[in-house]
Amino acid sequence: MDLFLLGCIPARAIIAVLPVYLEPVYLQLFSLVLFAISFSFLFLYFTGSRMKAFESSTGFTWWADYRLIHGLLYLSAGIYAYQQKGDLAITPLAVDLLLGIFLWLMK
Repeated sequence: MDLFLLGCIPARAIIAVLPVYLEPVYLQLFSLVLFAISFSFLFLYFTGSRMKAFESSTGFTWWADYRLIHGLLYLSAGIYAYQQKGDLAITPLAVDLLLGIFLWLMK
């Protein structure tokens, strides 16, 4: 079992449920975190950076091809959070979490 399953998936689960519990002012601040995560996924995707991941049991970043999808999901969640629509921000984050689990199972 690798750190992706033990670290990334639980972290994404926490991120996915946070919008429900945050007050509107904190939801807008949380949107900045979501935008930062989104832009880092998109940067890594478009530059092809960080292809050797310590958190993977193989050392290879097998999820690199999916960073575009992850980045866009986090971007949409960030937009919803900025608009103080926490109930809508959960959807792309939950999709991202489920996609991550599915892709890990399929790898």
